[in-house]
Amino acid sequence: MRQASHIFRNPHPGIAVVLFVLAAGLTAMFNFLVLDAVAASSWGFWITPGLVGLAAWFINVVLVYRSRYLKTNYVLGWYWFVILLATHPRGIRLEHAWVSMLWAVWLAMAYELGDERKNGLVSRSNLGLYSALLGVFSAAWWSSILPALWTLRAGNPRQSTRTYLQIAGAWAIGLALMGVFWTMQGQTWKTELETLAISPVSWHLPGPGSMVLILWLILALGETVRALTSAKKAKRRGLLLSWIGVVWAFVLYAWQGPSVHASAILAVFAAPHMVNLQTYMKRAWMIRLLDISLLLAAFSAAWWVA
Repeated sequence: MRQASHIFRNPHPGIAVVLFVLAAGLTAMFNFLVLDAVAASSWGFWITPGLVGLAAWFINVVLVYRSRYLKTNYVLGWYWFVILLATHPRGIRLEHAWVSMLWAVWLAMAYELGDERKNGLVSRSNLGLYSALLGVFSAAWWSSILPALWTLRAGNPRQSTRTYLQIAGAWAIGLALMGVFWTMQGQTWKTELETLAISPVSWHLPGPGSMVLILWLILALGETVRALTSAKKAKRRGLLLSWIGVVWAFVLYAWQGPSVHASAILAVFAAPHMVNLQTYMKRAWMIRLLDISLLLAAFSAAWWVA
């Protein structure tokens, strides 16, 4: 099947510079439109565009290298950026880029679970420990142990109980280490966990960017089914891992709201599906529609928020 062209399909290293400049420039323009004067005058306003551009490159490199099915180009980094833009109608901040990079590392570790070249015990232990240590940034992120355990079944439903215990055991060790750290800081488990018992969210209509992303994800689900019947094992497993992350990000937002940066996490897991979706598009205008719809929905937030 002949694929339509896309600038970021070019694997030339110079395209990485284009990705950085475009992501940084559009971030600066978007934040200028949606942030108030106080936020626009802070030092974070000037640093954020550069960090977002760097994050687009970093996430692309980490996930392409570890996935074993994503092609060596810069499409993934581009779609991560436009999804991040579309799902943050009140502006992109430093923490959104950092959160996405942290979860890109988590997804890269999850990819390694299906890599026969790696030591299975080490890969499972690393993912469990990392899932626990993410709780340093948000106690709600400890729940990442659930998708971590679920990933074991992606592409290979038959798993021994030992493999689940290895992830859970490493996660428990991570929690114990954090408990020691909190004790040294004069904190307790109660103070860290009490915020999880309260759901601060009331339902509200998603912004234009989120609605457009949901529509594209519905289409991507159909292409995932298509890939599951014809693609290689690494791609089938990678797409399933991404869907696990998408579902968990939605649940996390419904549980704890925007304070846990679920939208920045969603951008990491949804980007591979946009990459897979556009690979099945035979016409250039289809790819342009995918890109432009997300960008237009994002920039319409300037009027939506107002």
